[in-house]
Amino acid sequence: MLILKYFAFVGAALVALLFVADATLVKGPPPVVSSSLYGLPKPWKPDPQTLATAPAPEPDMSSEAVIAATPKPEPQQIAKVEPPKKKKHVAARKPIPDQARQSFAWRNDNNPFGGGGFFGRF
Repeated sequence: MLILKYFAFVGAALVALLFVADATLVKGPPPVVSSSLYGLPKPWKPDPQTLATAPAPEPDMSSEAVIAATPKPEPQQIAKVEPPKKKKHVAARKPIPDQARQSFAWRNDNNPFGGGGFFGRF
């Protein structure tokens, strides 16, 4: 409980110091309170302008270069439409036999701490 006595003593000393400072310091004029913005620069606002430009002209799709570049559909590709495949059913796995579960124990038999890996023998 020594720490509580320390905090009580230091707290009382600081409060006493505040009262002494208030009594001895010279009091100045009260602060100026004003809600006007006199003397401050006006807030900056960007100039109103539009950045949109005129839309691009429509491409000429009837030109010879466009017609020559368009791929021609092949009749063989259109005829090869197949229905979607059904999902295969996956059966649950068979449970692991007890002999296979305990096959790891032979590795830890020479361990001086009892074997069984990280958590000991189960």
